[in-house]
Amino acid sequence: MNWKRTVSTLTLGVMLISTHTVADASTSIKEKQEQQQKVKEKRDSVKKDQSETSSKIEVNKEEISKVQAEVNKMDAQLQDIINDVAMKRQEIKRTEMKIEDLEADIKDYQEKMKAQEAMMKERMATMQKNGGGSINWAEFIFGSKNLSDLVTRMITAGTIQRSDQELFDDYEATQRSLKEAQADLKAERASLLQQQKALEVRQAELEKKMKQREKRIKELEEKNIKFESQIFDLQEIEATLVAQEQAIAAEIEAQRREEEEARRRAEEAARQEAARKAEEARQAEAARQAEAARQAEAEREAEAARQAAQQKQDNKSNTPSSSSSNNTAASTPAPKPAPAPTPAPKPEPKPAPTTSTPAPSSSMFIQPASGRYSQGWGPASGAFGYTFHNGVDIAGPTGKPIRASATGTVIRAGWGGAYGNHVMIAHVINGQVWTTVYAHMNSVSVSSGQRVTQGSNIGTLGNTGNSSGPHLHFEIHKGGYSYSATSAGSTVNPRQFF
Repeated sequence: MNWKRTVSTLTLGVMLISTHTVADASTSIKEKQEQQQKVKEKRDSVKKDQSETSSKIEVNKEEISKVQAEVNKMDAQLQDIINDVAMKRQEIKRTEMKIEDLEADIKDYQEKMKAQEAMMKERMATMQKNGGGSINWAEFIFGSKNLSDLVTRMITAGTIQRSDQELFDDYEATQRSLKEAQADLKAERASLLQQQKALEVRQAELEKKMKQREKRIKELEEKNIKFESQIFDLQEIEATLVAQEQAIAAEIEAQRREEEEARRRAEEAARQEAARKAEEARQAEAARQAEAARQAEAEREAEAARQAAQQKQDNKSNTPSSSSSNNTAASTPAPKPAPAPTPAPKPEPKPAPTTSTPAPSSSMFIQPASGRYSQGWGPASGAFGYTFHNGVDIAGPTGKPIRASATGTVIRAGWGGAYGNHVMIAHVINGQVWTTVYAHMNSVSVSSGQRVTQGSNIGTLGNTGNSSGPHLHFEIHKGGYSYSATSAGSTVNPRQFF
């Protein structure tokens, strides 16, 4: 019954191991549930501050709306000035074209007058040659200031022949047109000068308005950045807390299942080990009994042989001839020993079950992406609306893979405010709740409620949200997610884990 005692001892050991594992699992789950309760209390605290936070958000929205309305009004004024400037430029263009036309007309009139003067000189020379009565042509010609004065004198004196009157009339008309064109040209040039001055005034006014608008736009952007630096509005915070509570509960349940599965496997392994050892004990006992039976059989055969020999000796002493006895003894074969029983082969140990899940790192958190640290965790300049940088920035090319820093359950996955495309993951490590944030991602490959293992791909690096270049903004919160623009809040320096 030794093997039965061995089996009983092994079974008792398995029960003790199982009891210890269940106790450890219960303690671990209790700690996790306490962490979950803390998150719930935090959510209740946020609900209490809902009225005040909502009021602050509304005031901020009103301020932004006022600035936006002012900018819209300035845009309307700017549009009027821009339209006026465009019209003045068109007027200047038309005036310039009119001046060009007048200059061309004046040139044509001047060329025409030259031709007419040449013809009149020719006619006057002919008139002098043919005789002009009592007219002193030398006095007419050399006493005139110019040809126009000469023509005027001749018309006044009535010395022009009717046949030549049309020539002189045409000349006078050309002369008047020239003077009118020159006067119009002077007036248009003066108008052009005034239009250009007016345009300069409006352009200066436009530049001033543009600078004012740019200033107000900058103020608006700063307000927007400050507003967006809060990351989420009240509803999003509430939704995040709800999702976080659900993710932590899911993570606790997943770990409970894992622990239960590990316990079951341990029990099964212990049961198999106990069965193996019991089988070995049974086989050893069977081998011992077989050996004892073989030895007993050998002893019986030896005793039978001894008795047969003794009988032979007795017969020999009672018979006259010993040769027949010798022949009889020689013909009786000696008994052969029984063969030893072959021990049963030991059962081969079963290989440990394998899994496709990547083996976790020995570190609590791993670096989620490779690249250059472009900004660290700690105090910041405030240029982007925050005076404390709650995470680390890892710069790299767009599309580089991002890995889960630790095993956990996804809280949020998608677009959200200044974070752009981002992922939040809840972790429960040794009973402590942690939250990791991955921001400005180009793409997201996980969804809310999904459980991810450490090192698994969750998306790619990008430049979305409040980002000035492709990088990963990574945060680690001890406990639930809680943002602060002026202090570390619940965050810790991620680089201490890498």
